[in-house]
Amino acid sequence: MTVFLRLISAAFYVMLFQNLIFNGGYGISEAVRMSAKPRQLVPMTIFITYFSTLVSVICVLLDTIPVINGLSEIMHAIIFIAVVGVLYLITVSLVLLSGKASPRTVRRIGVAAFNTLVFAVPLINYRSAFSVAEAIGSGVGAGIAFVIAVILINSGLKRLEMNKSIPQSFKGTPAMFIYVALLSLAFIGISGNSVFI
Repeated sequence: MTVFLRLISAAFYVMLFQNLIFNGGYGISEAVRMSAKPRQLVPMTIFITYFSTLVSVICVLLDTIPVINGLSEIMHAIIFIAVVGVLYLITVSLVLLSGKASPRTVRRIGVAAFNTLVFAVPLINYRSAFSVAEAIGSGVGAGIAFVIAVILINSGLKRLEMNKSIPQSFKGTPAMFIYVALLSLAFIGISGNSVFI
């Protein structure tokens, strides 16, 4: 039962208190792009959750090897990138071998695999010395955080479009950036982190 509780607590930690999208800016460009096309949200979320969870677990397991555990943080980052690359190649190969892969699906797999959100999760796991259960939780939490970000940005964009009092020079992208910045400040406030270092 404690393994399950560790998994759930890590998922909630990454999803709400340490929302990597709003607190760290990881994957924000993809979240903004998805908010404009919410029909693609489900497959993209599945791929992001898949990659962030598997990469997290593989990297935590690799870190149990003493030689890898003794490496610097930069070398760990290089290993994380290599793991993402190998997992991407395996996934694309399996999808292409199934014969049911459309070019759009292959493109989505690439965008999800090489999203900065996927790269951030194993790095946070490494810095926090997460166990396998916590790595699974943080991977799933990152996927849910992506969904939360897209839903909040989509909701804000709809409200911004309906708001007639926004000056013409701020409509569109500038208003969206201000909205995302305010959401980021709110999530930083929830996490208890200081804006000033």
